[in-house]
Amino acid sequence: MSREHGTSPIVGRGGVQLVAGDLLIGISALPIAALARELLAPTGIAFAAPEGGFRELDRPALWVVAALSAVLWPVAMRAVDPGYPSARLPLRRIVIASVIWLLAASGAIYLLDKALASRALVLLGALLIAFASTGLRLRSRSSDGSNALPIVPLPQLGIQAEQALARGEPISISLERIERALPRPTIILEAGMIWIYPSVLSPIERLVKRILDVVLASALILVLAPVIGVTALAVLLRDGRPVFYSDERAGLFGRPFRLRKFRTMRRGADAERAALWEQSQTTGPAFKVVGDPRITPLGRTLRRFSLDELPQLFDVVAGRMSLVGPRPAGLDELAQYEDRHRLRLTVRPGVTGLWQVRRRVDTSFEQRMSDDLEYIQRWSIFLDLWIVIQTVRVVLAGRGV
Repeated sequence: MSREHGTSPIVGRGGVQLVAGDLLIGISALPIAALARELLAPTGIAFAAPEGGFRELDRPALWVVAALSAVLWPVAMRAVDPGYPSARLPLRRIVIASVIWLLAASGAIYLLDKALASRALVLLGALLIAFASTGLRLRSRSSDGSNALPIVPLPQLGIQAEQALARGEPISISLERIERALPRPTIILEAGMIWIYPSVLSPIERLVKRILDVVLASALILVLAPVIGVTALAVLLRDGRPVFYSDERAGLFGRPFRLRKFRTMRRGADAERAALWEQSQTTGPAFKVVGDPRITPLGRTLRRFSLDELPQLFDVVAGRMSLVGPRPAGLDELAQYEDRHRLRLTVRPGVTGLWQVRRRVDTSFEQRMSDDLEYIQRWSIFLDLWIVIQTVRVVLAGRGV
């Protein structure tokens, strides 16, 4: 099968947008279908709303099934799309997925409210879903970066394997070496190709993590608003302007973003950083000077309790950072990375992370790298929540530097 006629898995931002779009399509199909029948379809035709004052939008079962459909539709798409989410998905697969959704939604409606069990309603919903999903994928094709991926031919399988195939005997190809070498590989066989994504969260996982980030960071901003205000006032009165320090850091996949903190160093400290590189106590491409002479007395207190990092919560809400993830690297550190070090950039940098709650201070970049890759490999919502709880404990203990 040629690449153009198959699916092309998307794992980056486009994949997250496709999954989010499918969730919205799934949850809105039935209410839109009911509303369209009630307002637009004339009475007496097959798709018209029931007569006699029966309003489908007033039935609780419609909204319950609509909520379930937010999961049913992505699951139906996953059943027909091995590389879900894919932009280049054949129309026939979308139609098959809409039939799967139709059967599941019809069954759920029948169980919850037999009076609502209208074939025309669910059929119209399935048509809306198929049309909207096709349009979503057509729009996503322009941003599909899969064509930029390196394409390599399958290497020779070896004499023994080639002879077995020639005799009509099956063989198995072990991917154990790849799975051992990468922290969280995603391997997909589709469109006559093997797609290998080295260590990224799936679009569904990234979407769940993003929702968790926005909810928790927003809640923390509201709860800590007085602390943020008092800290800003303290910096202004004690050390003067600017209150905030901003610096370009390496974000997701190494893309630069501007990180903001409360200023903890004297003015002009950035210009002194290059001269202090030789004094860095961290081996490898990471900068850390214990007892940094540029830090102000107030700055040491802020760093001890991690108060300087509170503005990063706004970076989390804006999508530049995650609440939990690897420590954001400076661009001068990124310039010294080996290729293997870039694996830690396959998730958004975090305000806190596994390394921070385990060690807080460590002179080995390789140890930090190991902790970051372990975090990527083990990622789950529960791990993020555990790290957030541990961060509160570490901050209250005043173990920052």
